[in-house]
Amino acid sequence: MQNLPTEDRPSTKILEDLIQVRKRLVAIEGSDEPFIKKLKPLLKKDFFLSHALIKFLNYENDYGIKFPDEDELEEEDPVLF
Repeated sequence: MQNLPTEDRPSTKILEDLIQVRKRLVAIEGSDEPFIKKLKPLLKKDFFLSHALIKFLNYENDYGIKFPDEDELEEEDPVLF
C-alpha cells in the first residue's frame, strides 16, 4: 500500500468524503434551521467514514492497532452528542 501515490490511496478518498460531510454539517449547524432530521443522517455518515478512515490508515501504514469485531461495534449505539 505504501507504493500507491497519496491521491490514489483509499484513505485519501475517504478523507475527501469526510471533509464534504463535515462541511455540510457545519453549514446546517450554522443555518437558521439546524433540525435533527437534517443532522442525524450526516452524523451517522460522519461516524462511519471516521471509523473507516482509521481502519484504512491502520492498514496502509501498518500501525498494528487491534479493533473489536464488527459485531461488538454494532451492538453499541454510538453517542453522537
